[in-house]
Amino acid sequence: MRGFLIALTFLTRLPLPAPKVEVTSEEFTRSYRYYPLVGLVIGLVLWLLAKGLTLYFPPLVLGALLLVVELMLTGGLHLDGFMDSMDGLLSARSPGRILEIMKDSRIGAHACMALVGLLLLKFTLLASLSPTQFSILLVMPMLSRWVFQIGVVGFPYARPQGLGKGIHETIHWIPFLISGGLVLGASFYLASFAGLIAFGVCVIAITLWAARISSLLGGLTGDLYGAFIEVSEVVCLLAAFPFLR
Repeated sequence: MRGFLIALTFLTRLPLPAPKVEVTSEEFTRSYRYYPLVGLVIGLVLWLLAKGLTLYFPPLVLGALLLVVELMLTGGLHLDGFMDSMDGLLSARSPGRILEIMKDSRIGAHACMALVGLLLLKFTLLASLSPTQFSILLVMPMLSRWVFQIGVVGFPYARPQGLGKGIHETIHWIPFLISGGLVLGASFYLASFAGLIAFGVCVIAITLWAARISSLLGGLTGDLYGAFIEVSEVVCLLAAFPFLR
């Protein structure tokens, strides 16, 4: 339970009481095991919001509300990593320079363009969901907070230190695969065949993208982990949409 609360505190901006005992670095890194469960909590909030407001607002307004509420719940934590990653990856510079750009907290034109594209696509998909398709809202944040771990467990870390370094050194294949099995089962239970499709497509997409970036940079970073989460949410919606009933 403590590990779950640590993960919930880190990944969301929910008004939770601070832990009575100081969180150790080991506890923090090991809390990654609860990330999919935190994603399910986020998804539950979105699902309840969609169910409760669908009778009162048109689809475009509801889609915008869902997008804004998710941003408020997460504090844009992973979007920050996405923007830093896009600034570097789209710069067409040398691997070393790309890593330097990604480390720079200032936002450039590439990050702005990528952010607009990502949020526009996500908003459009959310606004296109009918009430019978809202189950994918439960799957999307849960799946994304597991599938990014492919980059953590499957590829080296590109920097000598960083926030993602501790998670990279802590995560192991067996817990990762067990967690994946649970996420797969939950995806099927919640969204039927569409959940299975979303799971498979997200795994393939993130694996290929992580492999491409790792071959370019010699590894991955914490910013890229955040980018994987954001992109996989959109991939999940795109992959599942034609199969939702």
